[in-house]
Amino acid sequence: FSGAPALSDFRLEKVLAAVRERAPCIDSVDTRYLHFVATTKPLTDGDTQVLESLLRYGPTTQSGAPRGDLLLVVPRFGTVSPWSSKATDIAHVCGLGAVSRIERGIAYYLRADRPLTAADMAAAAAVVHDRMTENVLDSVDAAAGLFAHHAPQPLSTVPVLAQGRASLER
Repeated sequence: FSGAPALSDFRLEKVLAAVRERAPCIDSVDTRYLHFVATTKPLTDGDTQVLESLLRYGPTTQSGAPRGDLLLVVPRFGTVSPWSSKATDIAHVCGLGAVSRIERGIAYYLRADRPLTAADMAAAAAVVHDRMTENVLDSVDAAAGLFAHHAPQPLSTVPVLAQGRASLER
């Protein structure tokens, strides 16, 4: 579900200035919140309307759909953001029991006077996300990883005190 602009004009100007320091070819940045919903069963039309009304918040846009190359910033895979926890609780209180989780990302749309290279996109990504807590994706479809469940990896130990640096390198 697409939402409102994620950043104010003031914050967009700051982001654009920071991005242009690393990738001067980028002319403009626009943003939108994107909401991703995992359900245990298909939503009814009524449930979808309730969910859409819950996810309609913030300022409205005057222009049409944003244009440009996409950088999608989402919470790190394998984590549940605090926003997600609260949004999912609110959905349940509103009778949306089929919703197992709602997560939110920010879509950054970058425009330039020439096609953006992978280096341009990487430079912009470094500015718009926190690499410790967020992932940057290049498509909306890749956000399915937000809801992937993986088996925990087995615990392993590294005998650094007994074997030193060689144990880390091994």
